[in-house]
Amino acid sequence: MDGKTTLLTGILAFILIGGGFLTLVVDNIEQEENKDDDSDLAENPEDIIPVDEIPQLFFADFSKSWDDENVTLSGFITDESPITSTVTMEVLDSNLITIIDPFNISVLADGSWSTEIAVSTPGEWFVKSSVVDSAGQTSNFTITEMEITAPQENTVVITFLWDEPEENSSIGTLTGVLIHRFPETCSVEYRPKYQSPTLDVTGVMDNSTGSYYMEFDTDTVNANGTIFATCGLFSVSSSMVEVILPIPPEPAGDTDLDGILDDEDQCDSTPSGEPVYDTGCSDSETDDDLDGVMNSDDQCPNTPQGETVDFTGCSLSQKDSDGDGISDAVDTCPGTPVGEIADSVGCSDSQKDTDGDGVTDDLDQCPNTPAGDVVNSNGCTVPDWEPEDSWQCQNGQGPWVKDLNGDGNSYQSNTNGVNSAGGGGSGPWFQCEVSVTIANGEMVVDSNGIPNHDFLSTMGCCANEVNLEWHIPLNPVNDTSGGHDTTNCPASTGRWECAPDRGAVAVSVNGVPIYGVEEGPGGDAIALHFDYFVEDRQPIFLGHCASHSANVNFHYHYDSQCSVWTPGVGETIADYDWTDLDDTQHSPIIGWAFDGYPIYGMYGNDGSGGIKAITSSYEVERTQENGDQGYNGIDDWNYVAGVGDLDECNGRWGVTPEYPEGTYHYVSTPLSGSSKLVTNTDGNQVPMIGMPYFLLCYHGVADLDAQPSNGQGGGGGGPRTTQTMVLYEHMPELLEETENLDVNGQELLWNSSFIWIGIVALILLRKRSK
Repeated sequence: MDGKTTLLTGILAFILIGGGFLTLVVDNIEQEENKDDDSDLAENPEDIIPVDEIPQLFFADFSKSWDDENVTLSGFITDESPITSTVTMEVLDSNLITIIDPFNISVLADGSWSTEIAVSTPGEWFVKSSVVDSAGQTSNFTITEMEITAPQENTVVITFLWDEPEENSSIGTLTGVLIHRFPETCSVEYRPKYQSPTLDVTGVMDNSTGSYYMEFDTDTVNANGTIFATCGLFSVSSSMVEVILPIPPEPAGDTDLDGILDDEDQCDSTPSGEPVYDTGCSDSETDDDLDGVMNSDDQCPNTPQGETVDFTGCSLSQKDSDGDGISDAVDTCPGTPVGEIADSVGCSDSQKDTDGDGVTDDLDQCPNTPAGDVVNSNGCTVPDWEPEDSWQCQNGQGPWVKDLNGDGNSYQSNTNGVNSAGGGGSGPWFQCEVSVTIANGEMVVDSNGIPNHDFLSTMGCCANEVNLEWHIPLNPVNDTSGGHDTTNCPASTGRWECAPDRGAVAVSVNGVPIYGVEEGPGGDAIALHFDYFVEDRQPIFLGHCASHSANVNFHYHYDSQCSVWTPGVGETIADYDWTDLDDTQHSPIIGWAFDGYPIYGMYGNDGSGGIKAITSSYEVERTQENGDQGYNGIDDWNYVAGVGDLDECNGRWGVTPEYPEGTYHYVSTPLSGSSKLVTNTDGNQVPMIGMPYFLLCYHGVADLDAQPSNGQGGGGGGPRTTQTMVLYEHMPELLEETENLDVNGQELLWNSSFIWIGIVALILLRKRSK
């Protein structure tokens, strides 16, 4: 045993020693190779290839105070051989106009350079420079600023000494010094008061010292005057000193006896008795504004220079003949009636016709009439239009549209139509069809109930073509009978007939029914759509434009304005929102009520020629007010007169593009005039919506019996040739979709176990009976 141990120990020691030796040998070989590599690098310095780099120019902005010396610019460059490089320079003024053409500058061996620029006056310039080396490589252009600041020049200070005339002489001498940085720029003169400028005395200057002297005759030159001096090389300034020098001249005569001596009198023949100014001139001799009319006759004494005046001394800019506050010089409407407000050119609304339609602005109710339109006395275009023109999808021109059920959503796909636009087979494609005839004072409208835009049937799948015939009076008659049932429109107090709470209350211009406020269980379908309450009685889902289908009957609940919306490039019906509508133009007719009055979109006249969003006057009873927020349908809404623009039926009287003389009309608006916020089911504060969305009662006499299903919907849908429509019940929205049923094998076995128990029991009973 000890022998084996000894043998193993020896073998292990041999392995360890051998491995260390091998490592030492390999390490020595690698070190020798590294030394060989290093020596190769050291022995071949000539293998390094020099690099010729692009020269660089270093030149900072230059600024100095004015010293009447030319500017000397300097800088340096970097290059492999500076002395063989050349700097090119060009000088530009502050407007980037070249004042010194490009010139070259030599560079010293150390890379420095300098040059003198022939610029010495104060100012600012730009210097554009670059450097090129012997290989022709040029640096980027450098733009630097060069500035010479002007010297500070204080206002001239005047000193003076008066030497009175000697005896028997009237000649006096005025001497002094003008103190200024640049005396060579100075001039001085003595200006006697109340005398003609021709008597001013100019001093004789010693420009090296700034001293001056002047002599004048005190018999002719007033010793009461002003010493006036001007100096400045780059900034000219002036000063004056008023003096009264002894020995004034002897008083001159007063020829015209106006109290002003002749030597001071600028008007020496003033008519007797006329008061004069200190110039010796009376008003009849003075024309202060130099308009050619003497002050005594001038009714406008401050006429601007150069303007032509009338005999009263007034120019057009000083007159306002019509008293509108605009001077005649700029008044383009000189006969403005008294009391009317004029604009900046003197014209009132009764004098203007901004749109050129022949009706003045004060009478024009349509201020932006297109050029060439024939207008009525209100300035509104006389429409070349008939009510039947408002209907879409006529003459087989209706678009092909698609039911998007099952297209990216869990709704059941619609197979009632064709498989493609204009194709055959079965599928979700349909064509909107409408025809209009006039008979017995009505528009008789036949439609197939298909909209002119893509849509979603949602859970009430699926929409299909139906035969609908609508009767719309061409000459609506206001309902004056009264005594109507108020169940569905309490605010009308029996004056107007209530529209149905469910089923069709009007028809869209694409022939699709417009339904009343409430959904199947009796809640407000739109309040539910906007999460005002939780519908725990029956699931209701609205698709695009707040529409959907009840069995085969497609209809709107809220916003059929998408029927007149034009999608933008790349947009689909899923992109529609009422905020995309044009809010600068009056909305078009989007539907017709059964009383013959039109239904317009949400934008209408604001009463002053502008356009605004029209608002409903209804408020919902909110949860914080113990209300149910639409759960009970119409009963949860209250009419508040004046809170919005519309009456209790959701209409108003006004001028429209189709009815320039005015008409009663309904407005489909999503907005309420109420400022109250509603707390939705998510706990968010949201604005009040515009119930009743289309209309709640009929302002005119409505023929409900002539409409599909008498305006109340029907029950069951019916084939294409019938006139029935499905009224909301607890169908069709409450549908169980088969794809939502999940029955696995275990459940199936468990649910069938009772059947097997029964079979076994029957077998046992049979055996027992035998």
